[in-house]
Amino acid sequence: MIDMNNSFHNEILNQDLEYCIKAFENNKFDLMNIAANRLMENCVFLENEQVFLVSVILKDISNDYQSIFNHKKEIFHSAKVIGKETIKSLKSNFYTGINIEKIWEEFQKYTEGINEFHKDELESEVYKKNTKFTSTIFKKILKFLEENKKSLKKFNNTIILGLIGVMVRVMKNHSCTLKESMVYLFLKLLALLQPYIIEKSYPEEEINIDDYKKYLEGHIDYIVPFYFNDSLDFRIYNSELWKIGKQFRELYFLFNPPRIVAQTKFIEQVPALVRVPTTPSKKLIENKEKEE
Repeated sequence: MIDMNNSFHNEILNQDLEYCIKAFENNKFDLMNIAANRLMENCVFLENEQVFLVSVILKDISNDYQSIFNHKKEIFHSAKVIGKETIKSLKSNFYTGINIEKIWEEFQKYTEGINEFHKDELESEVYKKNTKFTSTIFKKILKFLEENKKSLKKFNNTIILGLIGVMVRVMKNHSCTLKESMVYLFLKLLALLQPYIIEKSYPEEEINIDDYKKYLEGHIDYIVPFYFNDSLDFRIYNSELWKIGKQFRELYFLFNPPRIVAQTKFIEQVPALVRVPTTPSKKLIENKEKEE
């Protein structure tokens, strides 16, 4: 919960949140992403792990809507309904006292809703909800990640981005449970951290062993058993996510922009990191417009 006795902290975090919301309302998703980054940074500085989760979710939402706004304007109005509902709930949660489980429930609802908009007309007709299949795939790819984690020391390794791409595809077409959504968000944040770890070791040919253990191996060793465990410990998960975010922003201050990213065309960096929509289902659009 936000420290209600610290009005100074509250005021700053409130302002970041309100800027983020106003940017969303005005379709300024680039500014929304900046605002989410500010909220993330201030949560790191103020050591607020719970509000940090809100910042990561808002950043993910901004990525989705930036992509939809830029590439699929015909579905934008209908798709935005889902974001409005989610942000309204996040704002309410924020001001009444952070409830982590409630936040995750809202993110899961958002994920299921926005992924429907990422299906094209044929995918909507053919693919059915099958969370058992999604679970099977996640188990396979997380085991693959665990078995090949040492390859992350190589500068040219793309395993995290590749696995996120598979996760996004499966979640989009077959839906998912809360655990898959949590793993997706965890690896997405880890993928944002990775270029800065590489930059820290540049111009060597691979990440040094100490940095590999500190910034990568420990997080992989957490998220794999997390998925296979039958129980959910939101507190520990949240702390681990916050740790990645703290490392990400600290290395960002030191090594931005990382040369390994600066040398890569932007279009080659983003496909696996955002749920890029294709042609939407007309039926879905009509249904969402009726809901408004």
